[in-house]
Amino acid sequence: MKSYYIKQKIFAITDRYKVFDESQTILYHIESKFLSLTHKMDFYRDKDSKHLFTLRRQLFTLLPKYFVTTPEGEDVAIVSKKFTLLHHKLEIESKMGHFTMEGDFLAHDFSVSQDGKAVLDFHKKWLSFGDAYEITIYDEDKTEFLLALVILIDDCLHDENKRH
Repeated sequence: MKSYYIKQKIFAITDRYKVFDESQTILYHIESKFLSLTHKMDFYRDKDSKHLFTLRRQLFTLLPKYFVTTPEGEDVAIVSKKFTLLHHKLEIESKMGHFTMEGDFLAHDFSVSQDGKAVLDFHKKWLSFGDAYEITIYDEDKTEFLLALVILIDDCLHDENKRH
């Protein structure tokens, strides 16, 4: 079990995030593309600036649908928002298996599970400049992928409201 923190930069033209460990060392950074119709974001490892994933939204869907791809363009995961009334739910079909994300009504507490077992919990802070998350990852073999999912969930549930 390991803890991470994500902080969104607020005074920027595009969405930018930084991922920190417990000692506040920057491990990853995420940058969105300026004027991208699909709200494309690139996920990088900070120490060597290696491009790990591209995150993008599908256009013209009733409910949001996102894709996680490698830099070469190979799909790693498809993330689909499901219609629910009193909570949030996302289904994630990936090369690493099927995941389900469930969140509370106010979209501040989330849990991602695989085969009924929690692999990730995260909490959005109530008072912060920009979006800030506290993350606990239980399956450390999938850390980079799970951190990319947190960014997608933020975009799907919180930034979607800002665009309308």
